[in-house]
Parts: sequence; structure tokens; C-alpha cells
Amino acid sequence: MRSVNELEARLILILGNSFRNLRQLRWNLENHNKAYLEVEGKGNSYLVIVDHKGSGLIRLNGKPYFELDRYHTLIPIPFGSHKISLELSNYMDFGEKVDISPGIPFYTEIDSNAYRLYIYGSQILDLIRSINDNEVKDDLSNSLSKALGEAYFESISKEQLFVLSKLIRTTLDVSRMIQEIEDPLDVYKEDENRGKYERALNVLKSELSRLVNKYGKRGELVGTGHAHIDTAWLWPFDETRRKVLRTFSTILTLLDKYDFHFIQSAAIYYEWIKVDSPELFERIKEKVKEGKWELAALYVESDANMVSGESLARQFLYSQRFYLENFGRIANILWLPDTFGFSASLPQIAKLGGVKAFATHKVFWNDTNAFPFNVFQWVGPNGDRLPAVTFGHGKGGYNSDFSASSVLEQYNNWAQKDQPILYSYGYGDGGGGPNEDMLIRAEAINLLPILPKVELSGVNNYIQRIVPVEEWRGELYLETHRGVLTSHSKMKLLNRMAEIALREAELWSTLARTYDKEVFTKLWKVVLKDQFHDVLPGSAIKDVYKVAYQELEDVINRANNIAYEAMQKLVGGNGDKTFVFNSLSWDREEFVEVNGKLVKVKVPSVGFSLLEPFEVRDKVTVSENKDEYLIENKYYRIRISKIGQLLSIFDREANREVLKDKGNLLVAYENIPGWADAWDIEKGFEQTHFEIKASSSEIVNNDGIVASIRFSYKFRRSEIIQIIRVYAESRRIDFITTLKMKDRELLIKSWFNFDLNVERAVSDIPFGVVERFTWTNTSWDKARFEVPIQKFVDFSESDYGVALLNNGKYGATLRGSSVGLSLTKTPIYPDPSTDLEEITFVYSLYPHVGDWKRAEMVKRAYELNVPLRVVRGISEVKSESFIRVSDKLILEAVKVAEDDSNSIILRFYEYENTRGEAVVELPFNVTEARSLDLLELNEISRDIRTEGNRIKVKYKNRDILTISVRG
Repeated sequence: MRSVNELEARLILILGNSFRNLRQLRWNLENHNKAYLEVEGKGNSYLVIVDHKGSGLIRLNGKPYFELDRYHTLIPIPFGSHKISLELSNYMDFGEKVDISPGIPFYTEIDSNAYRLYIYGSQILDLIRSINDNEVKDDLSNSLSKALGEAYFESISKEQLFVLSKLIRTTLDVSRMIQEIEDPLDVYKEDENRGKYERALNVLKSELSRLVNKYGKRGELVGTGHAHIDTAWLWPFDETRRKVLRTFSTILTLLDKYDFHFIQSAAIYYEWIKVDSPELFERIKEKVKEGKWELAALYVESDANMVSGESLARQFLYSQRFYLENFGRIANILWLPDTFGFSASLPQIAKLGGVKAFATHKVFWNDTNAFPFNVFQWVGPNGDRLPAVTFGHGKGGYNSDFSASSVLEQYNNWAQKDQPILYSYGYGDGGGGPNEDMLIRAEAINLLPILPKVELSGVNNYIQRIVPVEEWRGELYLETHRGVLTSHSKMKLLNRMAEIALREAELWSTLARTYDKEVFTKLWKVVLKDQFHDVLPGSAIKDVYKVAYQELEDVINRANNIAYEAMQKLVGGNGDKTFVFNSLSWDREEFVEVNGKLVKVKVPSVGFSLLEPFEVRDKVTVSENKDEYLIENKYYRIRISKIGQLLSIFDREANREVLKDKGNLLVAYENIPGWADAWDIEKGFEQTHFEIKASSSEIVNNDGIVASIRFSYKFRRSEIIQIIRVYAESRRIDFITTLKMKDRELLIKSWFNFDLNVERAVSDIPFGVVERFTWTNTSWDKARFEVPIQKFVDFSESDYGVALLNNGKYGATLRGSSVGLSLTKTPIYPDPSTDLEEITFVYSLYPHVGDWKRAEMVKRAYELNVPLRVVRGISEVKSESFIRVSDKLILEAVKVAEDDSNSIILRFYEYENTRGEAVVELPFNVTEARSLDLLELNEISRDIRTEGNRIKVKYKNRDILTISVRG
């Protein structure tokens, strides 16, 4: 019996012999990145391109046709005369920049029997190397040996050996062979005895059929072709646009030749193709209609922890409506193979976004605990259940190649073997997707014993076949990539600011009747694009952020201008009176800055009031001695050391100390996690650290309205400037923080240690809140040493608590009754300039009487993030409230309806886990009110009534409500 290496050597030479009539061609160069050649296709003809540098689009007679990359080097040529054009990019598959070269093109006609024999045989060898059952191994070896006896070696040409040397690396060192054949020796010729390959293939199929009868098949596998294309990562957005064109061209070419299904998410890619290649777009429409090309929801494969609920709503709204308009259907699947963790509310939001199932691979990247399920019901905060599948647990992941070892490993790791395996194949990250080898390997898997039966029937077929029994409630926390909650501080801040700015602009322009749907759609799509799961998380290259920062700043400026113009219209136009606007759905009594001075005002729910400051009676004071500062107001007596640390916060109303140890303790941790520099925080990040202490300080405000102390923390080559601000008659303590980071490979946190007896902390998530256990009893608890938060995190006893608010941070360590808010992370890779920009953000302490619900901490967090706005006007009306909400629902968005400019959309969510009836007052008599999904297409059953300018709507626990009203 031959050894595995001996069998492999024979297969390699058979691969070489599969290239018939091989001859080298020559490119005609048009310019540095374009070339062409003329070629005649004679049936089963191909171009083989070797030694190219860069990624290329192959055009066939001027039309997009195929991709050239390291995995797609065999280009099928249809019958007839053709002009083959090549357009090269200077990025390789994973963003490596190169000096481009079109490489060496060869014409060949592939002997399909020889080629299949090589792939089938390689699959057998791969399976032999992957199993321990000697009987099966011997039977497979004997079967392959018997078949190869029919395909005996006779001859091979030097050209065939040369191409082989470029295509493969195996135990047979073809590269060394070709180097030794220097003379034109006439013994090296193509084998003309072709019939033996068909005979060998038939023998092999017969032998494998016998082994299947002997050993059987195990399980069922549903395959879907896929091309995971990052919207931006190690390359900029414009390169992704080129990748999409190349990839989609390839898939369409393969779909015309093979029977398989392909799934692709990201509506933005289809928008690009519709513009860049309308003809290609029409061909995609045909394949979607046939069911072979499957759509997946969301505008991009976005982050799912740091984005707002409204951002997720728009991800579904704009993607699903684009699909419906252009393809006549919406996507059934939320396909997020690579996103870095998933908030607890996602299944609920997804169902309202029209999808029927969720799929990811990423949970198998956990560094501590094995995720227990492959097929399960993911239960949302309101009890909604969404069928979910976690796939790719094993070799290849979501970029699998249909090798026998990959299929075997994923089958062995599949938890519920009574359910079929979902198998995603196709080269990803850089795009490209499946190639012909994978599709032929899938054929071979079906012929091999002890492997699953294969169907290439796609995801929509798969989700109809599964019967989820297991249940998982709560977030799908990813036990790796914890640093993405902090890397690139400016990206995080601009994302928050853009979400808030668009909320303001939509709300006020809707009320002012100046809403421009086209403008808002464009602005939202910019934000959604920049929420891609390598952009918002801070794990892309510098070129990406050059674009994203400018885009988001433009969105913020444009939205703020739209909001101001709308507010000004609501107060009669520009004038000499000053009005203060509040977009939140509750009355607010706060300080606002007017002409450089803080004044206290009262503003009604979603409305405005004439600026009429009222007197502040209980002043705030600040004094200092040699070692510390003392700040006192109505609520607190606060001691702060000269090095910037809180020594004590005594709550006068509650008659208790807030802190059990120093607060606002700035600690820098050395963090060098390896290849995933921007992504990860080391498990042992606390091992090497140092405290950062203020080197200077001074009182900068002491006017009775506000007390402010400025601290400068200089360390190594970096500096943090912080103003601690306390207001009269306010419980909020602000830390206005400016980063000037130079030092690399640091993670900096601000620690607060609260004198509380708690087991859990509450923080906000998209359209809701989540409670997390803060002690480390289990390995699951220990793994959550850095968790996603949004605008706040709160630690509460039954009658007292403390919240930490922020306006642009997303990562925190929760430990017992202590919290460490991550302020900055400075990796070297992939962007060595991460956080070199000077930025300013705010985090705030908010001690409170009562628990987080009684203190309405969700509202307090919104107030920090959504400041009151000052507008000049002429209105004679001193105060007006346009929308009032009676119950504890958060009004997240107000916009004009997508299909009816005379209706407006109100989006609410319930966060306290209660049910009730809300009364919403509007500035017009309501003639119709409907409860809809996020797509504004389908009715959601709900008890809703209208009475004049009011609607009464019943809601349930953790509800997300989209109400359309017409007046």
C-alpha cells in the first residue's frame, strides 16, 4: 500500500496533466494598472495567471466577469473569441500594498476528469490525515491507490510543471524540479493518453460508493457560498467598492456554471453595484428571483454593542426597503459572522426588522468558555424568540473551503447533531468568495464515507429545516476583542454625536414641517456605513479614519444646521429673543450656557421656552487648603486631593458616604495583546500598571453657580487635562476630560469604588437596558472583565445607588461595587496613530436616592448626551410643548413616515420591565394611529386609540413601539 506522500505526489502530477494545450500568452499593457489580451475559447478553456501582484477585475469583452486574487487564478473562458481585460488595484487580498504586476497569463483547456480526480484524491488524503480509524484509513488508501493505478504517469511538460510550481506547495517539490530542467529536453511533453483519467475517476467513485455502504454517511450539511467583504478594514472604503465589483462578477460567473446558493449581506454593496455596473445588478436580480442569490439584512455588517437602537432600526429600515424595492423581497436572515458581540435586545430588534433568523460564527472565538449551542432560540428582553445558528466551529470558520478536514472538524464540534450543519464556504475578509475547487470538493464530500451528506441549498432552506429547542436569553458576549469598545476615542465620540445630531434634526424638522427625506436618508447612510464592525470598533487602518472622521463631522454639522433652522422656524424666524429647546420627552430644569455664562432654565417636554433664568438659591462653593479642595452644594460635601483623586463624597440628603476608597483614580495599564493589538485587552492587563497623578491644579470657577477645578496629569510624553465641575442644586458631578496621548500600548481607566452592597450593575443597550452580575463566581463571570456600556452604568441598592454617565465611551470593568471606565487605548496596529488626536469628552458621577428606576437614570444619561439648545427667535409664545408622554417610555425618534409625508413616526421603548398604557399628546388632532414594525410596512398588533390630539397606546414589558400618526 502506498504512503500518503506517495499518493499525493501522483495526484500533483495528475493536476499538472489536467492543464491541456498549455501555452503562455502576453499581456498588452494599456497603462500601469490595465492590460488586455485576445483569446479564443474552445470549450473548458481557462486563463491561468501566475505571479500577479495586486487584486484585479477581469472584464470579458468590456463587462465585469471575474476576480483575480491569490485564490482566484483560474479564469474560465467561454466558447468563442474574446477580449480579456485586467484592471489591477495595488492592494492584495488582505490590504497588503504592492507594486502591481499583471503576472504571466497561460491559456489552457482543463481536462475535467483529471482535475476532478486530483481534487477527489486530495480530499481522500485530507480525510486520511484527519482521522484515527485505521480501518477507514486503509480502505481509503487502497481505494485511491486502485484508482491511481488506472491513471498511471506517462509524461508531463515543462510548462505544466512551471504552472504547478506556482499554484501549489506540497510534499512534491515541483519548484525544485522545474529549476533543474534547464535544457529544452524533448521528453517533457504533455500526456496525450486522456482516457485513463475518466477510467480512474469511475473506479474511484465505485470504490467510494462501496465504502459509503460499509461505513455510512454521518449527519447532514447545508452549504452556502459566501464572501465576507469588510466594508473597510486593512484597506479603505473605495478599495472595498472595487472588491465588491470583482467578487460579485465572480459569483455570477460561477452561478451560471454550477448549482449552488450564495449569501451576501450589506445593502450598501448592492447600491454600489447598481451605480457601478447596472448590467451586473440586473443579473443579480435574476439570481435573487431564482433563489440562488440570497440577501442578508443590514446596510453593513455593523457593530451591535455601541450603536444606538435607532441606528439598528435604520440599518434594517434602509437595507430591507432597498431589497424590497429592487429585488421584490426582504432578507430573512440577520447574517453577522464577524461582529464583535451582540446586545441582548438584538433578537427583538431583528424580528421587528423583518428577519426570521440570526446567524453568526464569532462566538467560537471565545477565549474562556465554549458556547454551548449551534441551533437555539435567542430570547429577547421582551420574551421574543428568534431562531439562531452559530456556525463554522472548526477549521475555516465562515471562510471555509470544503476540505474534508474542515467538514470533519466542524461536524465533530457541532453540538446538536440532530440538526443539520450550516457550512459557509468562500474566501473572505478580502472578498472573492467560492472558487471552482470548493464546489468540486463539495461533490467529493458527498462521495466520501463518515462525512455528512451535502446540499448546497443555502441559508433560506436551512432556516426552514432547523427546529431550535435550546434557549439562550441575554447578550451574546464575545470573550475576546474587548478593546474595540475603546480603541479610537474620536470615532466613538463622533458616532455618539452623529446619532444625537440626527435625532435632533429629524425631530425638529418634522415638527417644523421642513423634513427632507432624501437628505436624512443620505446622512443616516453615512453614519450606518461608518458603524461597520471594523470601523466604529477602531480596528481599521489610518486611511479609513481620515475618511470616516470627515464624513461624521460633516453629518454632525449638517444635522445641527438643519435642527437650528427648524427650531428657528418654530419660534417665528430669526429675532432678538432667546429661546431654549428641549428634544427629550420630559420637562427639564437644567443649566444652559448663554453668552458664555451658565444660567438655570426650565423647558417643557419636546418644546421650548423663552430664556428666563431663575434664581439659584443654594449656591455651590469651592475652597482649598494645602493638600486638597473642598466643594459643597445642596447635596454634597466633596473632598478632592491636589493630585486629582476624589477622597470623599458625602451625600447630605442620604446622610451617607458614596465612596469606600479613592475615586477618579486614573490608572494606565500596559497592554500588548499580540496580533490583535487594537482589538484585544489582555486577561492580565493589570499586571503592569501605574497610577496617573495630577502634576498641577487650580480653581477655574467659583461663582456660586458652578465650581470647577482644573487638573493637569502629565505622564511620560502624554497629558490628560480634566475639569471637575459641580453645579449648584444638582446631583451631577462632571469630569470634562481632554486627551493628549502620545504613548503607545496603554489602556487608561478611571476607577470609582462605591460604598454599596450590590451584586449587579445596570447599563443601557440599544432600545433598553441590561443587568450584569458584577462578581466573578464562574468562568463566564471572569471572562466579562470588560463589558460594553452606552450612556451609563448604575450600581444600586434598593434605596440608594450611584451611576457613571458618559457622552462617548463604551467600555468598562465592573467589579463588585467598583467600576473602571476605559478612557483611551493606544495600540500600534493596525493604526499606529490611534488616539493621537486631541479630543474632549465628559463622564459624570450621579449618586442618587432610590434605585436606578426611581432615580430615572436612563433619563439622566440622555440629559448629559442631549443638551438643551439655544435659538434666537421672535415668537410671542413664551413656552410650548409639542409632544408629551405620560408614561415611562423613552421617545427615541420622531421622523416623517417613509411612504406618507402626511404621517409622522414616533419611536418609543420601555426600559423598566413594566407594562401599562401611555398617553401621548401631539400638536394636532390625530385622525389615524397605527402600530408598525421598524420597516414601516407591517402592522404590529397593539391596543391603540385616538382622542383629539392624544393617542393612548398599551405597551408590554421591554416593548419597542413604532407608532405612525396622521393629523
